[in-house]
Amino acid sequence: MIKRRFFNAFVLLLLVTGALAQNVTTDNSFRIGRLKNGMTYYIRHNNKEKGIADFYIAQRVGSILENPDQRGLAHFLEHMAFNGSKNFKNTDASPSIVHWCEAHGIKFGTNLNAYTSIDETVYNVSAVPVKNPAVVDSTLLILHDWSHYLDLDDKEIDKERGVIHEEWRTRRAGMASQRLMEQALPIIYKGTKYEDCMPIGTMEIVDHFPYKVLRDYYHKWYRPDLQAIIVVGDVDVDQMEKKIQAVFSSIPMPANAAKRDYYPVNDNDKMIVASLKDSEQPIMLVTLYMKRDATPDAEKSTIRYQRDGYVDDLISYMVGERLDEMQDRNPKPCLSASARIGQFLVSRTKDAFTLSFGVRQENIKGSFDAAIGTIEQIRQHGFTPSELERAKAFRRKVIDRQFNERNDRRNSYYVRRAQHNFLDAEPITSEAYNKQLDEQFSREVTLKEVNAAMREAITDRNQVLVVYAPDKPEVKIPSDAELEKMVLDAQKKTYPAYVEKRLDENLIPVLPKKGRVVSEKPALHGMTELTLSNGVKVYFKKTDYQKDAVVMNFFGEGGSSLYPDKDVLNTKFISTAVKEGGVGRFSSTELNKVLSDKTVRINAGVGIETQSISGSSSLKDVRTLFELTYLYFTHLRRDDQAFNAELNRMRSFLTNREASPNVSYNDSIASIVYGNSPRVQPVKASSIDKVNYDRVLQIYKERFSNASNFKMIIMGNIELSQLQPLLEQYIASLPATGKKESFVKSYPDVRNCNETHRFEKLMKTPLARVSIFYTWDEPYTAKADLALDVFKRVLSIAYTDSVREEKGGVYGVKLQESLEQSSNPHALLKIAFDTDPDKYDVVMPIITGQIEHIARKGPEAVSLQKVKEYLLKQYDQAAITNDYWLFVAYNQLRHGIDFDKDYKSLVRNITSSDVQQVARNLLNSKRRIEVTMVSCKDK
Repeated sequence: MIKRRFFNAFVLLLLVTGALAQNVTTDNSFRIGRLKNGMTYYIRHNNKEKGIADFYIAQRVGSILENPDQRGLAHFLEHMAFNGSKNFKNTDASPSIVHWCEAHGIKFGTNLNAYTSIDETVYNVSAVPVKNPAVVDSTLLILHDWSHYLDLDDKEIDKERGVIHEEWRTRRAGMASQRLMEQALPIIYKGTKYEDCMPIGTMEIVDHFPYKVLRDYYHKWYRPDLQAIIVVGDVDVDQMEKKIQAVFSSIPMPANAAKRDYYPVNDNDKMIVASLKDSEQPIMLVTLYMKRDATPDAEKSTIRYQRDGYVDDLISYMVGERLDEMQDRNPKPCLSASARIGQFLVSRTKDAFTLSFGVRQENIKGSFDAAIGTIEQIRQHGFTPSELERAKAFRRKVIDRQFNERNDRRNSYYVRRAQHNFLDAEPITSEAYNKQLDEQFSREVTLKEVNAAMREAITDRNQVLVVYAPDKPEVKIPSDAELEKMVLDAQKKTYPAYVEKRLDENLIPVLPKKGRVVSEKPALHGMTELTLSNGVKVYFKKTDYQKDAVVMNFFGEGGSSLYPDKDVLNTKFISTAVKEGGVGRFSSTELNKVLSDKTVRINAGVGIETQSISGSSSLKDVRTLFELTYLYFTHLRRDDQAFNAELNRMRSFLTNREASPNVSYNDSIASIVYGNSPRVQPVKASSIDKVNYDRVLQIYKERFSNASNFKMIIMGNIELSQLQPLLEQYIASLPATGKKESFVKSYPDVRNCNETHRFEKLMKTPLARVSIFYTWDEPYTAKADLALDVFKRVLSIAYTDSVREEKGGVYGVKLQESLEQSSNPHALLKIAFDTDPDKYDVVMPIITGQIEHIARKGPEAVSLQKVKEYLLKQYDQAAITNDYWLFVAYNQLRHGIDFDKDYKSLVRNITSSDVQQVARNLLNSKRRIEVTMVSCKDK
């Protein structure tokens, strides 16, 4: 067992005195208790989302506990939890859990869901309206039934077999990584329970297991001592505790309960190598693990554990910086590179230092040498003082942001903390206490200590090398022995010490000449409209939804629509130029270093109809946000080496992935649906050589040359008096010509036709992948947009009931809708699903038939009411966010549509006839394109 050694004398003194062995202080805002039957509960009041609460039941139960004849049944059982229980029978007198929840605005799949992993199973009923006590009582009853009272009816089990099988199909199809992991685990975990533990299980067992086997698993493992109830939201904690005690105390704890073990993972002196190939794997992906024992749960409540985690976080951040610098070379030595310290793959009892990198196929050894050499250089020479200070500053800003926004957290944040406490023994500490610890650790942790910890993490024992590679004749993969040798050779080399370039952290050495605010007046939704001296219009709204946040969108009309088709390829690489070039005097890597202690996010780009700079920041970093906005508008940095290195990386990546069935399918959709328009075609490896960096930069500069064509929306917890000097210094000073531009219609619409296209593709998993595109003329209004949204949602409910639950023909049907404003306003509905090729002829009539049913008779009244309840609740949740009001202002300014005006009234007044008319318009247009890809076998 590797034990963290502390060489710093002060730390050794703390160890002697026992300070680090002391327990951390638990956040007393949580009510944590344990019932006599062993069940744990967590309750926390949070009024950020008024009238709403989240209800969870977490279980220390997962697929690792299955017997060989139960493979896949932990996950199967999770599905069955929605198909009948003691108090929710799916009858007229007793609605199912799904139907009861959706009748109260709790949407299946969004608010009502569950997941199963190797060591845990978690169910949730989220965003529950809790003003009605009866709703609260019924929600607790759902958790009560999940705990111990599932029906597990024979007929329901048989129906669910098909759903699980389709989930297996969807997850495996086009996902080589899933298949490769299933093959890798028996090599990595040979001789342990982890050899065969993936939750999806085996379809042979899923399709044929006897009913009793599932019930045996349920009654053995679903029990109070392995379960926790979590309730977070706008609830009275005392009352909720009494309700939990009343509802759950009677659940029996079985006699002679089976012991819940956490299985060990063997150590290894010789490197374990798992090298696997798949024809659908796009690139050669290498992951090198260096295992160590995980901290025992009993020790996780100590300050020592928190301090170790602090050091690990510093190491992960600094290694990431080094790998980013490594990728600055031309050509980039790897297609990607990252590292972290955390859990070893799927085993909770082992941690690992993990290095992952994508290999350049034309220089496999070069990728190994670069990535492993970067880690080895750190092991040999350590980090530098400036690297450590940046890492501490980065962590400090994260902790400070959490502290500043401690009263703005959504329920889900506190739920996750309770889950981690119960499932992983992670302590629950307050933001104030975390800030105190961070300040203490920042003072105490030395460079010597961090370097010592890094040397312990990078060990020559317990190494595991996992390689996923394309299975193609033209791709030559080294043998296991050769792969191991490449790792060991890179680790044996002696590397020079790292030398870091000193940076002047002043973003703008010489400030531009200030402009001024020339007018100010009220605007819609409590905003203030400011006109700047260069013609920029600014729309500001003070909000307190987040106490420590400002959001901004600075946009102008035009975008790539103003450029001919021959320039489309270059416009697609503007984002690459922005990412790789940096701004002002700073490369992209240097800029990240300069901003390491800043809470600021910014993105500049050229879209189809607009060019924009958008971002957000903490209150103390608002000036930095405006400095960056100024720089991205006026001083995008040219970096030929970085840009060309990225092109080379993309060329290598795209060459490998173009044989993927998913890529072929998406290419077919682009060609068929949009008529081979270059504006829709994805970038290919063959097109990389046609990119002209000069032209890319020229287009960018043209789009960001005239600020008078721009509008800025700013929202956040800041006063206008604080904002105005920044606007005058950094926005009113931007260049402007006074010319007004607008986008032109250049992006293609979906073709106006009625066609079906079907083609075969060699795939590992039998599959029919279907996408259907419907278009029809529709005016661009708030009501039309809402009616389309409601139609999509009632149709989704119909598909879940029919094609999923009744027929078991699909895992799910994805629906996407949009309303396009153009010279010819129209609506688009996309329907997409995967199914067994043999079930296509059964599924497709249902897909079409549900639309026809709504066109004939309108939506089911119950479904329509469910959707309305959900949308009204969703509105209340959205309306307390900056992002929502940014969306409202943006659409008002660009399209003249106020999506917030009378929204609730619109929802309440949407009728069955409104939704029926959408379905009729869809069918009457006769504009339908279907693209289906069907698997074929290798001949």
